[in-house]
Amino acid sequence: MPRQSCRRCLVLLPLLMIAGCASPAAAPSASPAATAQPPAAATPGLEPLTGAQVSVAGNYLPYYAADKLGFFTRHGLQFELLIADSPTKVVQAIASGSADIAWNAPDSSILAIEQGAPLTMVGATQNSIPYSLIVQPGIRSFAELKGKTFAVSSLNSGPAILMRKMFAANGLGEGDYDFVPVGGTAERFAAIRSGTVTGGLLLQPEDLRLMSEGFVRLALATDYVPRYQWLTLLTRREWAREHSDRVVRAIRALQDAIRWAYDPQHRAEAIALIEESTRAPHEHAVATYDLYTQLRIWPEDLAFEDAAMRAVIELMGELGQLPQPLPEPAKYIDTTYLARAAQR
Repeated sequence: MPRQSCRRCLVLLPLLMIAGCASPAAAPSASPAATAQPPAAATPGLEPLTGAQVSVAGNYLPYYAADKLGFFTRHGLQFELLIADSPTKVVQAIASGSADIAWNAPDSSILAIEQGAPLTMVGATQNSIPYSLIVQPGIRSFAELKGKTFAVSSLNSGPAILMRKMFAANGLGEGDYDFVPVGGTAERFAAIRSGTVTGGLLLQPEDLRLMSEGFVRLALATDYVPRYQWLTLLTRREWAREHSDRVVRAIRALQDAIRWAYDPQHRAEAIALIEESTRAPHEHAVATYDLYTQLRIWPEDLAFEDAAMRAVIELMGELGQLPQPLPEPAKYIDTTYLARAAQR
C-alpha cells in the first residue's frame, strides 16, 4: 500500500516543527490565532476530513498509519492533519470548525462541554497513559522536587492533573511546587532538556531520548493511575450529525489502523513509521512500539472503557473542576457512531 504524506499542517505555535509534514527547517512563525491556507481540492471520489492532535509523538501511531498507509483513503476520506500545541487549542479547532475530528485528551473536552461547547466524544483512542515523569539528572526522590517548577501543556491539562495526583501520593501539596504551561510534547521536552524546568511528563520516545542523556525517569503514570482514558476521538455534535457517514468511516479507518499496528507481521513497518513521524532513533522507536503493543494502549474497536472514563471524571472532581455529584460519562460521549461502525 503506497504511503501518502499529510497534505496540510496548520502551525499554532511559533517554530513548532511537524515531523512527517514539515521539512527539517524551522516552520514559519504564526500566532495562536493563525488560520490555515485553503485546503487543496478534494481528490475525486474522496471526501475531506481534517484531523487534529496536540503534538508529534509515538502514541499517535494509528493516526499516522491511517493517513500514510491509506486506511483513510480506503474508506473514501482525504485526510489532512492539524498540529496544535495544547489540548485547549485542539478543542478550539474542533469548536471553530478548523478541524473535524481530534485525537485529544478528554479532560479538556469535558471542561469545554461543561462551558457549553457543542462537542462530543465518539470513540476511545487510548485507555492508558505510559507517561514518564522525567526530571533533571541527579534527582532520585519526590522529596527533592519540593519548591521546583514543572512543565505542563496547560494548567488544566491531563499531564497537570496526573502530576498533581502523583505528587500528592508522595506527600507533596499543591503549594510545594509550581507548574508552567509551555505547550505540547515538543515544548515540554525542550523546557526539561534546557533546564528551564525541573521536569515534566513525557511520552515515548521523548522520555527515552532524555534518559539516554542522563535525565531520570522518576516514575510512570501507570504506577498511580493504571486505567485512565487518556485520548478520545472528539468532534462537533452538529458537524457529526450532518456528516455521520464520514464519522463512521473515520472510525472504521482508525480501527483498521489499530489492528494493523498490533499485527506482529507489521512490527518492522510500524517501527519505521514511528521513526519517520517522530524522528526518533531506531532503538527508541523499537522500545516505544514494544511498550505500547505490550500494554495494548489503543482499544481495537475504539470502545470506551467505563473505568477509564470514570478515572478522568474522578480526578477532575478531586481538583474541583467538576461539581459533586460527579456526572456520568454518558454526558460527554455518543456511542451511536461506534455502533454503526460495527455494522460492517
